[in-house]
Amino acid sequence: MNRSPFFLSIVFSFLFLSCNHSGKQIEKKDSIVDENKKKGSEYQNKADSYYTLAKYDSAFYFYTQAKVHFDSIQNKDNVAYCLIQIARTQQVFGDYFGSEASLIEAMSYVKENKEYLSAVNNLLGISAKELKNYGDALRYYNNTYKLASDSLPKAIALNNIANVYSKQGNYKKSVNLLGKILKWKFLDTLPKRKAIYMNNLGYAYTKLQEKEKGLQLMQQALAMSNQEDDSYGRIESYLYLSEYYLPYHSEKSRDFALQAYKESSKHNSIDERLEALLLLIKTSENNRNYALKYAVLNDSITQVRNTAKNQFAKIRYDARMVNEENLKLKNKNMTMDLALQKSQNETNTWIGFAALLALLLFIVYNHLKNKGRLEKQKASYLTETKIAKKIHDEIANDVFQTMSFVETRKIEEPEHKETLINLLDTLYQRSRNISKENESIETGESFIENLIEMINGYKSVNQNVIIKKDETINWGTIAEIKKITLFRVLQELLVNMKKHSQASIVIVSFANHKNDIAVDYSDNGKGFATHQVKKSGMANVENRIQNINGKITFDTTGHGLKVKISIPK
Repeated sequence: MNRSPFFLSIVFSFLFLSCNHSGKQIEKKDSIVDENKKKGSEYQNKADSYYTLAKYDSAFYFYTQAKVHFDSIQNKDNVAYCLIQIARTQQVFGDYFGSEASLIEAMSYVKENKEYLSAVNNLLGISAKELKNYGDALRYYNNTYKLASDSLPKAIALNNIANVYSKQGNYKKSVNLLGKILKWKFLDTLPKRKAIYMNNLGYAYTKLQEKEKGLQLMQQALAMSNQEDDSYGRIESYLYLSEYYLPYHSEKSRDFALQAYKESSKHNSIDERLEALLLLIKTSENNRNYALKYAVLNDSITQVRNTAKNQFAKIRYDARMVNEENLKLKNKNMTMDLALQKSQNETNTWIGFAALLALLLFIVYNHLKNKGRLEKQKASYLTETKIAKKIHDEIANDVFQTMSFVETRKIEEPEHKETLINLLDTLYQRSRNISKENESIETGESFIENLIEMINGYKSVNQNVIIKKDETINWGTIAEIKKITLFRVLQELLVNMKKHSQASIVIVSFANHKNDIAVDYSDNGKGFATHQVKKSGMANVENRIQNINGKITFDTTGHGLKVKISIPK
């Protein structure tokens, strides 16, 4: 199929404009994503550095800023990480309610990440335990245990659950869990961790009045911490031993409390320092100094934590306001871009629509043109083939017979002369019939008269042709192609009757219906089987009718041939 350069240039111009516009939008979007990703990564790296240096207020600020940038590009993993770290920072400052809020927000980002989901549940358990919501704490720690894939995380989760049971006074359950943990062989390679669990188990036994067993375990745990030089791990051992000796050996209790106070001060562990000071107050005769220290430290840490909570709230509020302002600015810029591009987009759309429509019309036109040309070529070929066959089958034989007669007879004799005349007349009639079968068809006002004349032309001494007309048919409203098709189809049927069927009676009837014209043909000839239609000359008849959206059926069940034709008006 030929392609017009004009039409193709329009289409390609439209496609270029559309692709160029889309490309700019994608490029702009990618640039914004890259910028936010870069900024978010920078802030997260800064936050991690400050967290490692225990500068938790700075870490909180940069985690919050990183979270805003990652959230704007829907980077779920990084948002989840920032929220988890924010929650950890809040717990350092005792802001357990704020930590819970951060972790609940993180839940929507960690549904498909088991590692982060485990961390979220563990931190939620810590917050719930510190807020004395022990039922919630157990639920979160159990979730952590289920999500854990390795032995160590499972052991940590079970230890946390055992500690909650101890807080609830359910020491028997605590002992059962801790005893189960300490049977795991992998802990032999982690003596610091094993000492923690052994210390907790010993404490639980003392609460079950198995004091000697409990004391032995706590002493073993302290010895392991000393051997490993785990000064932080020793704090809990000193506190447990101080509490153990408090009822009946105040001097030993005070010594362990003093050791706990020194170690917790070294690590700046505020809660453990306060707990050690309380034990020193209880075991010292002159406890005023310890009481004063306790009051000052407690007031100081309360003030620091309250200040931190307010500061954290302000940081998050400011970050949210900045984010909202950025969104407003982006929306404003997008609105301006849309306003500027709206006119161009509409123009491009109309140009594209017009180009596509023009191209479609051009393609359809070419298709129909080529189809018509092919059909005409096919029709011409069929006509030429048909004429050649008729000349070969009919006229050539008659010419040969006539030539043979002339060569073998004396033409001057009257009887031979008359035979020659008859032979020449037969040649003339056959030539005339072939000419009439293939001549142009009158489709104007004379159409029905010419059609009737053609049908009657097949009458002979041996064939009687009966025509049943319907005067109500308005042939002037029927399309020319449909008239030509009907003429040729009836002609084909009559030629077939004349040559092959040996019929003596032919009936052709016309009937005018609402939506179509019905034409019935019948004869009393030999007929043929329906499945032979494709192999016979009737295939051409069938194709002609189908090309004008008509219908044709062949009925050979009885004697002869019956054909029903329906031509739409």
